[in-house]
Amino acid sequence: MGRRATMGLSAMVRPRLQRRFLRAARSAPVAFHELVLAVLWLMLPAYVANMSPVVAAKIVPRWKAPLDGGRVARDGKPVLGASKTWRGLVFGALAGGVTAVIQSRLAGGAWRDDFGRGVLVRGPDVEMAGGYFVPLALGVAMGAGALLGDAVKSYFKRRRDLKPGAPWIGFDQLDFVVGSLLFAWAMGGLLLALGLQEQNWFVDRFVDHPSRLVLAVLLTPGLHLVVNWIGYKMRLKKVPW
Repeated sequence: MGRRATMGLSAMVRPRLQRRFLRAARSAPVAFHELVLAVLWLMLPAYVANMSPVVAAKIVPRWKAPLDGGRVARDGKPVLGASKTWRGLVFGALAGGVTAVIQSRLAGGAWRDDFGRGVLVRGPDVEMAGGYFVPLALGVAMGAGALLGDAVKSYFKRRRDLKPGAPWIGFDQLDFVVGSLLFAWAMGGLLLALGLQEQNWFVDRFVDHPSRLVLAVLLTPGLHLVVNWIGYKMRLKKVPW
């Protein structure tokens, strides 16, 4: 076998062996505290995005354009309400993107590629762009998904005649989680189709690790209540839930 053939075979086999090694490593038992840290880390762009509208209101208080354009539904109630604004959506998407980029720059060891460094094969220009573009795209998707998930919940709250700020236990805590994960799945699929990643980020980080998905759903409500209570005590929020 010639040298070129040997090098070609090695190039084909090596990625397969690496993927098998990664699957074996991921199937190994994980301590509970490591699982919690993994979920908090992976969900951080969504968590930051969900808190950003409160901060955005302090930075740009005059930009209050509502997402629903002030429209009223057939039942005579607002579609979403004045509390769901373009300001919150834009700041939430940007906050998620910036958070993911910072994570991808700072992370090391087991966390190094969680927001998409590497796995590009189309030349140095694409690889250089992808070093920032992939985590930015994933973070923006999670941030926008978090805020739009909250907006969808608001639509159903208005239909139930619940005013903005009124508690809706369970839905208030999980709306942004569902939205952010759905958008992460969609963006992961798009990045995969564009050849910027070897596997859908959401599938690789959550579907292949169902315990993370379950813990994200179980952990977030309590964390959400604690963060909102702190925001209320700091006079950033009008209600403690």
